Order: sequence, then structure tokens, then C-alpha cells
Amino acid sequence: MSKRGRKRKDRRKKKANHGKRPSA
Repeated sequence: MSKRGRKRKDRRKKKANHGKRPSA
């Protein structure tokens, strides 16, 4: 399942998950 609610540009992987919902 791909992330739907994100913007298109926000595709790069970030180590620090700040403000984003953690995919649990």
C-alpha cells in the first residue's frame, strides 16, 4: 500500500519522522 495523503514531492526517505505519522 502506497502512501496516499502525502504530496508528490515528499517521496525521498527521511530518517527523522517528524510531524509525519509513523507507518506502524
